[in-house]
Amino acid sequence: MYDLLEGVRVLEVALLAPDALGMHLADLGAEVIKVESPPTGDYVRLVGSTHVGGLSLLHLRWNRGKKSVLLDLKKPLGRQVFLELVEHSQVVVDGLRAGTLERYGVGYEAVREVNPALVYCSLNGTGGSGPYRQLATHGIAYDAYAGLSPPSFGEDGQPSIGDHVPVGIAAGPLYAALGVAAALVRAGRTGEGRHLEIAQMDSAVAWQAGRLDAALNDVEASFEGLAESVRYQYYRCRDGECVIFQATERKFWRNFCRGVGREDLLDRGEGEVVADHARGDTVLRRTLAEIFATRSRAEWVEFFVEHDVPGGPVNAPEDLPDDPHFRARDMVFDQEHPEAGALRSFGTPIRVAGQGFAAEPAPSPGQHTAEVLGGVLGYDTEQLRSLRNAGAIETG
Repeated sequence: MYDLLEGVRVLEVALLAPDALGMHLADLGAEVIKVESPPTGDYVRLVGSTHVGGLSLLHLRWNRGKKSVLLDLKKPLGRQVFLELVEHSQVVVDGLRAGTLERYGVGYEAVREVNPALVYCSLNGTGGSGPYRQLATHGIAYDAYAGLSPPSFGEDGQPSIGDHVPVGIAAGPLYAALGVAAALVRAGRTGEGRHLEIAQMDSAVAWQAGRLDAALNDVEASFEGLAESVRYQYYRCRDGECVIFQATERKFWRNFCRGVGREDLLDRGEGEVVADHARGDTVLRRTLAEIFATRSRAEWVEFFVEHDVPGGPVNAPEDLPDDPHFRARDMVFDQEHPEAGALRSFGTPIRVAGQGFAAEPAPSPGQHTAEVLGGVLGYDTEQLRSLRNAGAIETG
């Protein structure tokens, strides 16, 4: 982990995708204490279709670098312990459905009384206001709401969810991490905390802001699809792989034509003002397809670099470990997980000069209960035993 947030303690009460907010903060060096409900904690450990050693890859990623405390916030003693931890923390992450922590008696107003400088971040699907406030949702619902995941219709006319890279579940924690970092800067300057609220639905909409702006201003969106484009398009290479070709600006088109010895094609790009996709030019499309079929994907990428032509490889996820640029960027780290065994994981796109990235393995439920309550609050063995007997805590 990096040291950018070293010295910042975060209390996280979250389930599923909001866990990623704590992950981002932990990746940057914060001490993230994941407060989980006894006896099993966050069920993200079991969900999803991909598991290693019986644990979900979602858990292994989203909960890496954290400490786990099993603490029952429904019990008075559990709430008392939580508020004591608040006194010694800088951030609380509320990653449950809106209003849940308020019902437990440890929402924003309660924690602000204990620690006025605290940054309190609410992150959930629908946000804390509006008619959908209590709507139960999961990941693709955010993208469906934002218009990012339109239904596909089969021959029987039934709608179905098509192939889709979820946006809202990833974008929400990113916006939340940005907000927390900014609020920490302000709290350090003024001594005053802030209540932040991020909805994953809103975050998905942010990825549609261009089209939404057009709708809000009652103008026709000019975001045309690229299926008919020619000079901004995918092309198949000699080895059956594909590249994306993006020589829309005149200078790049000239570089390409001269590089492949086809200056006869230059007049296809000399008339445009700025850039031209050559949409619908089927003759040029066939010509370029023939040209791209003469080299492999790797050879075309080398050509693009040598001749200053925009483009790049088209990869499937399983291609990335062998991609030379991906390998050179050092985006993967290795760790030994006590249950899942040896893991290789994608780190973070954030690079910090002079530092490498690694993260501690995702914790088991309650793995750090005694460590945190003893180290942060000074509880002795007898106090821990008393809390455990009262059902307020459990240790891993």
